[in-house]
Amino acid sequence: MNALRAAALQPLNLFVLAAAIFGGLSIAIWWLPIGIVVYLVATWLALRDPLLTAPPPPPRPRITSPALRAAINEIERSQREVERAARATQGPLAGLLGNIINQTRDLVAEAYVLADKGQVIERYLVANDFQRLGQQLTQLDWQISATTDPFTRQQLEERRQALRAQQQHLQDLGKYLNRIQAQLANIDANLDTTLAEIIRLKTADAVAMASSGGAVQQRLADLRSDMEVFRKVLDTAITGL
Repeated sequence: MNALRAAALQPLNLFVLAAAIFGGLSIAIWWLPIGIVVYLVATWLALRDPLLTAPPPPPRPRITSPALRAAINEIERSQREVERAARATQGPLAGLLGNIINQTRDLVAEAYVLADKGQVIERYLVANDFQRLGQQLTQLDWQISATTDPFTRQQLEERRQALRAQQQHLQDLGKYLNRIQAQLANIDANLDTTLAEIIRLKTADAVAMASSGGAVQQRLADLRSDMEVFRKVLDTAITGL
């Protein structure tokens, strides 16, 4: 019902309907039925647009990190270009491109999830300075070397072990943040590749279209599968942050 309403209320279709009513009332009555038929046909064609009938995207997290926000903006720009290239397509290609568009939208949603986890890591790294930990470890090493009391020495060594574990944790989180940024860049590159492939699909014959279209869908599916695996690893890594 929402798709039908959107198709019926498209500006061009409403203009056709308004012209039919105006012409029927002021010029010739036969304008009205002809205009209504044209309006219904235009609405039916719009309803077949896979971009119109696709479900709305789910709510997305707010990305405030400047670096990650820039990456998301670039991904969204690339995805809009993909949708723009797929517009006004009819026949078997319309269904194929509709599936591809839905896959690219899923990739954008996954990119938001990754970026959200990335900014969680960013905030944690800012709040826990790696250099400060290094200075604390240096001071502890000096205290341990100057301590003769066995109990005090044991407590200091346990403290040093805890700080080294925290330092390693920060290093690991820094690597995950770099991987998130690399994954977002990979998504954008794949969307650019998809844009070129869609343009080629629009000029291909039926056999090439089926083969190439299937390859595009498989590549996007593989990318999303890799992202889901990486997201599960991140979920474990940032638990408790």
